[in-house]
Amino acid sequence: MTAPQLGRSRSAEVPGARLGTVLELADELTDVFRATDRVVERVEEATGLRRGELAALLAVAEGARHPRAVARRSGQVDDAGDATTEALLRRGLLRRGRHPAAPAGAAGATVLEVTQSGRAVLQQAEGLRIRALDSLVGVLGPRDTAVLRAAVRALAEALENASEDPHAVSRKRLPPGPGTPRPVES
Repeated sequence: MTAPQLGRSRSAEVPGARLGTVLELADELTDVFRATDRVVERVEEATGLRRGELAALLAVAEGARHPRAVARRSGQVDDAGDATTEALLRRGLLRRGRHPAAPAGAAGATVLEVTQSGRAVLQQAEGLRIRALDSLVGVLGPRDTAVLRAAVRALAEALENASEDPHAVSRKRLPPGPGTPRPVES
């Protein structure tokens, strides 16, 4: 990208006059990520699994059948995916099963499957996540929860649109409520 020329309009990629708002938002999101990390740390402590292991276990539960597919779905490099699935196999949270399309007795034709213990760990992690969100909803109350939900939906849609086309992000309005965010400069 080249520097903008004087007298020419700025590209949509350059924050320009929005820079202050962008930096404030970055700080606020960092605070949200820190709080989320604390919740994740509690889940890790309760389940005995690191974030990547839990993501890998969930990937298998959602249909990933091979270590590389697990790695890709859980955001790991292939080698890390191999190591993570091996660790989960050793702990008895995953097992190797026969590939349904493999001929009887075919060597190496296996798929990863979640064991009963693995399912119990996933249920425990989901329960912890639900309790954390329930606490949040209890603190916020109905109006602020509605504002949060609208903001989360708008953010998810904007991120999805941005991943498809960075210039196609739609503008969403949040419902009014206490603590409604200040208008964003555009």
